[in-house]
Amino acid sequence: MRGNMLIYLALLCLMLAGAGWMAHEAQLQTEEYNRLQQEIHTLEQENTYLRKMVQELRAQQETLGRRMQKWLDEWDAGEFEATAYTLECGNGDGYTATMTRPEEGRTVAVDPDIVPLGSPLYVKGLGWRLAEDTGGLINGHTIDLYMGAGSSALNKASRWGRKNIIVVYPGGETCERHKSRR
Repeated sequence: MRGNMLIYLALLCLMLAGAGWMAHEAQLQTEEYNRLQQEIHTLEQENTYLRKMVQELRAQQETLGRRMQKWLDEWDAGEFEATAYTLECGNGDGYTATMTRPEEGRTVAVDPDIVPLGSPLYVKGLGWRLAEDTGGLINGHTIDLYMGAGSSALNKASRWGRKNIIVVYPGGETCERHKSRR
């Protein structure tokens, strides 16, 4: 009987240990479940934030697309033959076709049928300039850059020579509106 008692006692200990182990496992599973629930909640919040960001980026993309299309409708770009001139090369009165005083780094002679007088234009490598002058030899896609007055300007213009250069200028709808006002 004593042997049976020991067996019962051993079984009872095993059952209690198993119950403890099962309770411990249940606690671990509960903790894991809670951790996963928290992770799901965090991911749902991040997903909501990312959806909002996608909507904002799509709206920005649409805005940029409209702005780009507007720019493309109003500006042209092309290769121009670029020459250089000085005050001594002009008609001698010191005024441009727009009745301004030419200024080095600003004044460009253009064909007004291509680039409207008074228009800004971007000359690759030189930056922004202003279409203020015309010239007898400036036809089509040709520009003449004003280099200043005096012998140093004349020397600079000679060194410039003739170059093919990319120019961004008002065109499309902008140019058509300008031409209809003339």
